[in-house]
Amino acid sequence: MTDPETRPQLEPPTYEQKILSEAEKWGQHLRVEASGEWNAWLDHPLINEHYDQRSFIDGMRWESWVRKAIGRPAGCSLDLGCGSGSRSFAVFHAGSTTRVEGADLSPDRIGEAERMRQASGMPGEFRVEDSNVATLPRDRYDLIFSAHSFHHFLELEHVMQEVSNALTDRGLFVLEEFTGPTQFQWTDAQLGFVNAILMTLPESFRELPKGRVWPPGALKTHEGRPLPEEVMAASPFESIRSADIAPLFEQFFEIVQIRKLGGTIQHLLYNGIMHNFHPRIPRAVELIQGICRLEDELIDTGFLPSDFTLLIGRPRR
Repeated sequence: MTDPETRPQLEPPTYEQKILSEAEKWGQHLRVEASGEWNAWLDHPLINEHYDQRSFIDGMRWESWVRKAIGRPAGCSLDLGCGSGSRSFAVFHAGSTTRVEGADLSPDRIGEAERMRQASGMPGEFRVEDSNVATLPRDRYDLIFSAHSFHHFLELEHVMQEVSNALTDRGLFVLEEFTGPTQFQWTDAQLGFVNAILMTLPESFRELPKGRVWPPGALKTHEGRPLPEEVMAASPFESIRSADIAPLFEQFFEIVQIRKLGGTIQHLLYNGIMHNFHPRIPRAVELIQGICRLEDELIDTGFLPSDFTLLIGRPRR
């Protein structure tokens, strides 16, 4: 056996290596999305519907509301961390932009976005780009947004300054984002609620997926706090500075709208067991509705923060 003290020490990955790893991970995730499996809380249609309702502004999704706020369709919009472009397409079809642009690390996802954009004849372009270091053209965009990607950005101050510079005088910046604990270092309070709820669930709703590392019939007994090293091993930039996003947003932008979207409990609770809550099972529907109401109450009364937030603002010129 090699003496640990004489074992060669591996050099930590460089930034460029981390970027390549991140791009590869999310390129491979296309297959997960195509499978239609429910892996995360927002994959469930009932939970996603409730999440959308909490995001409504004047009875509208933000993709439609921004047209009213800007006063016309954006001449050009930019989607940071655009992935396969789904949110850009939603903004275009809502009549809120006439040209879509998007940037993402993953060549695979950009390729998919460009294929769909060209097939639809939608004006614009999607490009492979690292927003952490990119320079944006000044006064180009009436709308810049990022949905569930910004928490993977490291150079938040740089990105927000570039967004501020790139927006027109009437322009808006929209973040629909995970703003919870950095590197998933969950608070004791939220873990306490999650694990208390978990132990009240019938065993049939706590069954872990078959064919994984656990034995058949294994049950989820608790949700824990991962080590930062474990989070980075799965995704080098996962929630790398997520807790800094909301404070920095207020520093760079004047808030026009804010919505607390939830997820403080549900994001953790359903991890590994979401597949058990089929909407055709009446008891599953009852449980989901009850958990939604409980999380809403805890967040809306200020007892727990909201880990997912919709922030809309204008640059502080």
